[in-house]
Amino acid sequence: MKEPLELSRPWRRLFPTPLSLVLVLFVVLTGFRAYGYFGSDLLQGPPIMIGFVLMWFVPLVFLTRYGREQIGLHQPFSYRWLLLGILLGAAAAAFCYLLGLLLYGKSDQHWFVSVAYAFQTDERIAQLPRHIAFIAFTVPAMLASPIGEEIFFRGVTEEANRDRLSGRGAACFAAALFALAHLIHHGIYRGQNGIEVMPVSGAIWFALMFATSLLFSYLRRKGQSIWTAIAAHAAFNLVMNVTIFYSLFVSTPRTH
Repeated sequence: MKEPLELSRPWRRLFPTPLSLVLVLFVVLTGFRAYGYFGSDLLQGPPIMIGFVLMWFVPLVFLTRYGREQIGLHQPFSYRWLLLGILLGAAAAAFCYLLGLLLYGKSDQHWFVSVAYAFQTDERIAQLPRHIAFIAFTVPAMLASPIGEEIFFRGVTEEANRDRLSGRGAACFAAALFALAHLIHHGIYRGQNGIEVMPVSGAIWFALMFATSLLFSYLRRKGQSIWTAIAAHAAFNLVMNVTIFYSLFVSTPRTH
């Protein structure tokens, strides 16, 4: 057990524990993601990106300087673990892609196909040359999502539980929230008949995201810096987008 995550003084009065703050932030930030996928087609991109960027500022707004050190934000990173993180993050994405192909081919049940369809919702994006669309989606995917999600899930969420749970328990709690948020990408979607569920492939996707989260937690702990996990997450998203744009990208968007 470790000492509790140190919130800045105004927030200590409002939230009795760091965990209560995390749960409120999880609902709000996941709400942006959900609205981006399930709300108006015209607003699919901006709310998702806003949610990721807001995650960047959680430590600055809610934590003291020491709290930011607790989540590994100020620690210098090890180049050896940074490189290993990049390799393992890329390998995790390749595994997810190949497992999806093995189980479901290039059907809607493949989790990366769901992400590909979400990319194509805007017809203007779908009509771009493939390499331009790849760059347009991959650069933000390697910056906004990895930085925001690793700061929030691997940093703030894990540390909010370290005074109550073991390191493994705190990592599993963060992994569960991380995987739950990613069901919005695959498993729960807006189809022609309203909100629909993919129970089997969605459950597998949940398990994959849970395991990937634990990998990022391991890399953060061994590298002693949140930046190691961020690098692994960025590599995961890069490889995922390579498979989407150069293997899974389809010509006709699904109704999402």
